[in-house]
Amino acid sequence: MKATPTVLVGQRSPKSPWLAVNLSAALPGAGQMYDGAIARGLVIAIAHVGLIAFVLWSIFAPEGNTLRGLITLVPLLSLYIFNLWDSHHAAKRGITLNEFSPLTYQSSDPWYPVFLSQVLPGLGHLFLQKAAIGGTLLISGILTAYLANFNPALLPLTTVIWAAGCGLAYRAAPARQRQWAWLGLLLAAVIATRFVISSIPFVVPQQVVQCIVPSESMLPTLEVRDRIFVRPQSLDHPLSVGEIIVFSNPERTPLEQAGELYNLMVKRVIALPGQRVEVRLGQVWVDGTLLTEPYRPEPILYEWGPETVPDGHLFVLGDNRNNSRDSHVWGFLPRPHVVGHAYKIYWPPQRVQPLL
Repeated sequence: MKATPTVLVGQRSPKSPWLAVNLSAALPGAGQMYDGAIARGLVIAIAHVGLIAFVLWSIFAPEGNTLRGLITLVPLLSLYIFNLWDSHHAAKRGITLNEFSPLTYQSSDPWYPVFLSQVLPGLGHLFLQKAAIGGTLLISGILTAYLANFNPALLPLTTVIWAAGCGLAYRAAPARQRQWAWLGLLLAAVIATRFVISSIPFVVPQQVVQCIVPSESMLPTLEVRDRIFVRPQSLDHPLSVGEIIVFSNPERTPLEQAGELYNLMVKRVIALPGQRVEVRLGQVWVDGTLLTEPYRPEPILYEWGPETVPDGHLFVLGDNRNNSRDSHVWGFLPRPHVVGHAYKIYWPPQRVQPLL
């Protein structure tokens, strides 16, 4: 008969290394806190939050350096892997080699199949040689994750399948005693974390739209193939003179399809509804006042107006005035065509800069 490990007074109870790994996989630093290394767990958790915040700021903030943010993903991933290893290593302290042999612990620790199920639902059951339920969970998890790309309403179902795979794997694994409270906390963390991560591809496009500059009409401010971030804006969002906006081409896009993300153009707002605009003597005049334009490379070689911008419309021009098909050619831009305000060149790396 196998002897039961004895815990001496003042000695901490043995911890499950794979429970620690599961906790750290769902919430970095949580496994260390479970092991009793509170300070180290907090440092790891804070470091993860800080690196994630830096990555998001670098990529999406106007002043952030996109390349630096992408490079920071490497130390972030490295820290996450270290977090898993460290939580496992810390939990092994106090457990003898015989009690925790690398040759036997994976098949006897019920938390190991749970970790596999965190990687992909069903993997834990396949490890336990339960092919039917494992295959069902694996196929349903992958299928719903794929379908959720087209229907965000399936996101909660995807996270539930992931959590169900973890819970069922724990129930199916052999164990002398169960730690149901820890399982409940873990499943809550898995659901929350997976839902946040899987929601990112749907939340980000609501806040930021990517656009590739299609022509030389905005030189020297924007070059062809510059990739820019655009903040989507509603019809009632106020615009200002000098803003760079992205909009659907009014010559090619019917009004009922205005604002959709194809046939896009990039120009600068020159005049707002009710303002009187005129191009003469190589300059732009708005309400009789000369418009200061340090971004324009050369004098304008054509004349236009004067005309008053009608309600619900904008007067837009490219910075490369003499080589731009814009409002001086096709007229005022209907406001519904506007997608949003371009605020940053995020690629290529040497061109990264805010657009003011």
